[in-house]
Amino acid sequence: MESNVVTFIVDNIFFFLPLGVIGIVATLYLYFTAKKDGSEIKDDLKADYLVVSKYNFNVYVLIYLFIFVMMMIMGLLSYESKIPVIVGGILALIPIIAFYLVKIRNTRSKEL
Repeated sequence: MESNVVTFIVDNIFFFLPLGVIGIVATLYLYFTAKKDGSEIKDDLKADYLVVSKYNFNVYVLIYLFIFVMMMIMGLLSYESKIPVIVGGILALIPIIAFYLVKIRNTRSKEL
């Protein structure tokens, strides 16, 4: 499958090259000509959190963890070699760890 896709792109390079150049030029144009609007409206983030007892849980993190756990269970039950599933699971936990590290850092910087 991959060799067919690569062959198709190489055969049609004169079609894909202008598309890539147009995309890069449009991105650079929008980046350098953009103007910052002075008005900033804060979003209401109360709906993003679920309060259980005295703990606040981010709904999106809970959904991500649910999907993560289901994928890990299915991967461990269906795949013969467990090492790729475990490595993939560790890599999938990086966004959650980064989210909580940034959250802890922001709450501590507000306290100071």
